[in-house]
Amino acid sequence: MVTIKDVAKRANVAPSTVSRVISNNDAISEKTAQKVRQIMYEMGYIPNVSARRLVKKQSNTIGILLKSSSKEMRQNPFFTDVLMSISKICKNSGYSTVISTSADEAELLVEVKELISGNAVDGFIVLYSKEEDRVRHYLRENNCPFVIIGKQLNDADDIYIDNDNVEASKQLTEYLISLGHRHIAFIAENKTYAVNIDRLQGYRTACKNAGIALSTYEGAAGTDDVRQIIRSLPADITALITSDSMMNLNVLSELYLAGRRIPADIQTATFNDSYLNETACPPQTVVDIFPERLGEEAASRLIEYLCHRDMLKVSKMIPTRIIERQSTKPLKEWDE
Repeated sequence: MVTIKDVAKRANVAPSTVSRVISNNDAISEKTAQKVRQIMYEMGYIPNVSARRLVKKQSNTIGILLKSSSKEMRQNPFFTDVLMSISKICKNSGYSTVISTSADEAELLVEVKELISGNAVDGFIVLYSKEEDRVRHYLRENNCPFVIIGKQLNDADDIYIDNDNVEASKQLTEYLISLGHRHIAFIAENKTYAVNIDRLQGYRTACKNAGIALSTYEGAAGTDDVRQIIRSLPADITALITSDSMMNLNVLSELYLAGRRIPADIQTATFNDSYLNETACPPQTVVDIFPERLGEEAASRLIEYLCHRDMLKVSKMIPTRIIERQSTKPLKEWDE
């Protein structure tokens, strides 16, 4: 069996240097690290990760917390993109990941307590932000490192990675107004979470600035809520904004069943670009929130903090952009 000493002898370095390379220690130059890794590969050396974890009292595992494990959540392209980018950064840094499987907040809190008490994770990435969150409070109480993908809701010294969802929604609404719309409805998912509250606020601000009446609805994707909302829409509504892609998919289905054509009869726009929105019929105008960058930044910041616990905690905003597609057009094109 190949050992650290064997690798060190062939690389002409000390065994401690090989150990530091395995641990991604910053004290080792990139040139030396690459040389040692190449020799490890050539010799077929596989580090004893379990033994190293016992000695260092680290799991080298990052916990990822979803707000629920519902089917809609698991199939949401946003979370798939975020999780893939988190996994990539963690893998490149020598960390594995474990994803929560809890159905609600109470169950999630129990799961988090078990992971912490069992030293199963070194820190968490929380994929939501909400007021009065017992999970976040417990992490803070137990001095457990974590990063939140979501809005900063208080003055707590935490790390947040987010978009400016108020401004993004305001710009999307203003874009529809620029197309000639004066009757725009907004359909929001659960308003408990900050992202939906912010997107609704941006819509309201844009409508108020333009002197347009508000038309807001709330419902849960994958339920009869959406069907009832579409059936009750006033006839003068010419554009619909949905707070996320999964809600938008439900809306498209219900509009189809109601015989309403897009964009001839009504126009639609939503948040987060994905294959589903790009290949929808018709392709959907969206606000691209760059979920891959959100995941990459969250994972990088957490791993940096795990290595340097005295670092300054700095949050970051990821910019957004509007992608125009066939679901929206200037109204005059359809009035002629």
